[in-house]
Amino acid sequence: MPFFFAVEEAAQEAAPGPKAEFILSLFGLPVSNTVFSAWIVMALLVVFSILATRRMSLERPTGLQNLAEAILELWVGVIEQVAGRRGRRFLPLVVTSFIFILASNWFGVFPGFGELSWLRSPNSDLNLTAAMAIIMFIAIQVYALKANAIERVKEFLWPPALGQLHIVTELSRPLSLSFRLFGNIFAGEVLLHTMLGIAPYVMFVFLGLELFVGIIQALIFSMLSLVFLTIATMHEHAEHGHGEHGEAHH
Repeated sequence: MPFFFAVEEAAQEAAPGPKAEFILSLFGLPVSNTVFSAWIVMALLVVFSILATRRMSLERPTGLQNLAEAILELWVGVIEQVAGRRGRRFLPLVVTSFIFILASNWFGVFPGFGELSWLRSPNSDLNLTAAMAIIMFIAIQVYALKANAIERVKEFLWPPALGQLHIVTELSRPLSLSFRLFGNIFAGEVLLHTMLGIAPYVMFVFLGLELFVGIIQALIFSMLSLVFLTIATMHEHAEHGHGEHGEAHH
């Protein structure tokens, strides 16, 4: 029994709390360790983009350019399979969210994150995952209104029962996106800290698991966002298809 109490005590001491810590004030605004870590991730991604595009070559792409092109080509194929060629306009939003979430998840596994008070996985903070989900929610509504504003508004108003259900469905999407990402990443962070205090010699197993989960969660967020964007612009696709059919008939 003393052994189990010791293990439980070690787990409680090692596990981080769900609330982010404020580490500095910028222009009178408090900055948490998760926001600071997100800034680091964004800065590194900007540096990666600059290095990958500063000496671009169509004949002999090398190094980081190859990696960047491979990521884009993969996502172009996925987007065209889900939304067709018109879905390419979603590429910047979907791919940026995927790369940022993946980088944040992976950097959160590196030594120092969670051990130093000013470094913590950005996606282990519900405020950040909710912010990304809200941005995606607003983008979906904007694309839907641009596709067919009358039909979009009609979906929320008529018939009334279906309109209310549609409103609930739309509002539940950012909630599911934010809580799913936060829950999985925070749970992984707790697991890593707990196992570090209990069984540090098998940490490599859990580190590998968290790297895999990081990819899966980035894919889930991005793919669901792509599906929601495609569904929101379905009326535009239908009108475009009717137009092409009419032209072919004439």
